[in-house]
Amino acid sequence: MSLEINVRKNEDGSVVVALAGRLDGETSNSFESKMKHVLDTSAKVLILDMSRLDYISSSGLGVIFQARKSIEAGGGVILLANLQPQIAKVFEIVKSLPKECVFENMEEVDRYLSAMQKDVIEKRNNKTKR
Repeated sequence: MSLEINVRKNEDGSVVVALAGRLDGETSNSFESKMKHVLDTSAKVLILDMSRLDYISSSGLGVIFQARKSIEAGGGVILLANLQPQIAKVFEIVKSLPKECVFENMEEVDRYLSAMQKDVIEKRNNKTKR
């Protein structure tokens, strides 16, 4: 089985990477290549939509962790949404992502990003009042 990777840049500057199929040893190289391109765009918020991802192996996890390290080094964040039960179980076993980065659906992601944006604006306004 193959891996389908769809990349969409949102108006707010976040990038959504939707995955479908299997992220394993055979497909992780193409995913890694796509992720390098996405990370080169200086995106500060990377959202992995895993609603159609059926399987993930250690090589797929490795690419996600590399992307996380890279985006966080630039002050960004990686968020995971719509994890199928078998994918969620793998992340639960590995215990390498904070629960704050994992969301049930894209609506939860949108609420989280809105709250983050509101917080940034509020902090900026407080600095200008001083």
